[in-house]
Order: sequence, then structure tokens, then C-alpha cells
Amino acid sequence: MKQKNFRALVEEIAGIANVAELTRVGNHAQVDVDGVSFTLMEGVELEEGTAAYFCDFGAVPTNADRAEILQRLLECNLLMFGVGTPTFSLNFETGHALLMGRVELEKIEAKSLLSAFAQFSAQAKLWRQTYFMEGLKKTRAKTHRLLAAAETP
Repeated sequence: MKQKNFRALVEEIAGIANVAELTRVGNHAQVDVDGVSFTLMEGVELEEGTAAYFCDFGAVPTNADRAEILQRLLECNLLMFGVGTPTFSLNFETGHALLMGRVELEKIEAKSLLSAFAQFSAQAKLWRQTYFMEGLKKTRAKTHRLLAAAETP
């Protein structure tokens, strides 16, 4: 069933997620999917008829790799770019990386949205372990080995 309004979407997500009701504050709702926090916000004014979602990927480290970690998220944005696709951002208040997007209430089904949230949750858990740097670190290590080998007589 297609949803006509934000409240109906939130109620159906709660039913599918098997929770009595989602945590609601005004035009916001929060749901936990496999240990990852999601926030839904009702679109207002120019965004009426839509819902924004935010998936909390977690804190961005403040170590020496921070710039590269943030660059990886920007590279992901480039690779994911398209109509209706989510985007990575940084919440300046919490320092957390967010995956965010917007859906049209008339065109989205709660089951489909919750399925997408499950996929995003798996990606958030992977990011919390690797920061999507696994391939970069292997490439960097190989480059350093090759440079070291080239420098030795």
C-alpha cells in the first residue's frame, strides 16, 4: 500500500519493525534497525509530501586518517550519485557521519523503506569497522613496499 502521509508511513514502519510505536518528537520519528539509529522527518513547506531519513553511521575519528576517511565518504557520494539516491553528510553537532535521503510519500512503501534501512544498517556497521578504507590501505601498503624495494640497491 502506498502511503499518503508521514504519520501513516511511521505507523506502518512500526508495525513491520514489530515495535509498539516509533519514538516521535513533533514531525520526527526514530527507529533502530539492527543496532543502527534512523531518524525520519516529515517534509514541510517546499518539501511537503516527502520524508527525509538520516542513518547515523557513527562518529568520524579525529585521528590522522580523518581527512582520508571524509574523502572516502565524498568519493562514495560521487559513485552513488543519482535520482533518489542517498548522500553522505557530516552532522556538525555530533561529529557523526550520516547517510541521508528523501522519499516521496506517495511513491514509497514502508516495507521497501525498511528494507533499504536494513541495507544501510549493514553498511553503517561495516563503516564503523573499516571506514571504507580497506582497499585504500592495501593499495597504500603495496605502494610503500614497491617504493621501498625501488630505493634499496
